[in-house]
Amino acid sequence: MSTPEFTGFDVDTVADAVRQPPLDDMRTAARARRRRRTSGVALVVVVAVAGVAMLPLFGNTGRGGWTGPDQPPVTPDRGGQLFLTGPESAVVAGVWDADGGCFTVRFRHTDDGGRSWTDDEMTRYRTSFCGKDAEGNPLSNPEFSVLGQRSYLVRDGDQLRLSTDYGRTWRDAEQAMVTVSAFPAKAQPVFCQWSQDCGALREPVAVSSTGTVYRLGGKPPSPYPPANIYPSADGTIWATYWPGYRSAFVVARSVDRGATWTTWQSTQGANVIAIAGVSAQEAYLLIALPPPGGPQPTEVEGTSQLLRTTDGGRTWADVGTNLPDALENRCLVVGSDGSLLLVETGNREPSNNRSTAMISFDDGRHFKTVREYDRRDGRVGAAPGYAWLYGRDDLAVGGADHVQLTRDGTAWTRFPLPD
Repeated sequence: MSTPEFTGFDVDTVADAVRQPPLDDMRTAARARRRRRTSGVALVVVVAVAGVAMLPLFGNTGRGGWTGPDQPPVTPDRGGQLFLTGPESAVVAGVWDADGGCFTVRFRHTDDGGRSWTDDEMTRYRTSFCGKDAEGNPLSNPEFSVLGQRSYLVRDGDQLRLSTDYGRTWRDAEQAMVTVSAFPAKAQPVFCQWSQDCGALREPVAVSSTGTVYRLGGKPPSPYPPANIYPSADGTIWATYWPGYRSAFVVARSVDRGATWTTWQSTQGANVIAIAGVSAQEAYLLIALPPPGGPQPTEVEGTSQLLRTTDGGRTWADVGTNLPDALENRCLVVGSDGSLLLVETGNREPSNNRSTAMISFDDGRHFKTVREYDRRDGRVGAAPGYAWLYGRDDLAVGGADHVQLTRDGTAWTRFPLPD
């Protein structure tokens, strides 16, 4: 197949502006969600795939984790990060430094739209290594992913631990996961997006209603961890991978539940903020571009570009979106009615920590603001078919106490978080 070409990118500018750091630095930068960006994308088809699976999927989530001093651990006075697992079900998880370097990941779940939440005395994970090194850094910096209502993954140093019973017991994840050549028809691939962090995930996984977690045994689309995983409504899985600065990002698609993948690789490193898959043929890539002639900043806050494919990724076209300059924390998903929902955080200033929800009905060309939520928390979240804005009523207390949840940008539901 021919190589899709895109104009408007200056590869030489990128080559001069970014340098390849050591791999450890890349991982640190990735966990801090800091990216350089390129001004060009040229994708090349690498692998061919087989037929389409036609199973509808409900959007799941699986990302999270504490990432450093600029994002302190969740304190126990408010719930933490919301992971929607169904219309009325969700998990809230967060990392808590209980006693100077002994971290605890806490999980609570609800099945009634947030009206009641489980106690977390037994549903938690305590890190294996406590204390701090000579420089004051914690010996363990846990990452977590909520895979489903009852299945949670925690990366604790070089240990990967899995619970399939709401966090009550934990096993070695490598042994607890079931390796398959393709995800079973009734298992749901786990969603994650760059702006919210894929957490403990280093590969696509799927989870069944009984909590069983499946991993793929075939060759992965990339040797690097995924930056985005998006299961579309028809069963197609779209994903992106990013090796590091001045490196090519990879876009991957599977239409047979992970058995085989088609991949496209850019000629230079590009900042893919989000991928949103509509079907096997249609998907969107949200990219941030640097200012013309300007230096490469350390945060993702450049001109937005939205690319769309309608032929399964063989070609991509710039839709000419009217989105404002890209922010670091921005989620893009397909709404329940086929529209595009985008939510983004505020500018992190205490006086204007306002989150925003936008919607597009014309394939991403025009987004309009449908809600601004100025409740001093400023965070956002999303899953395929859903988006939400965090807020709190008592401004004297830290952390959010609810989210405002929408499926179409018009109707909003208040979803309480645990105390």
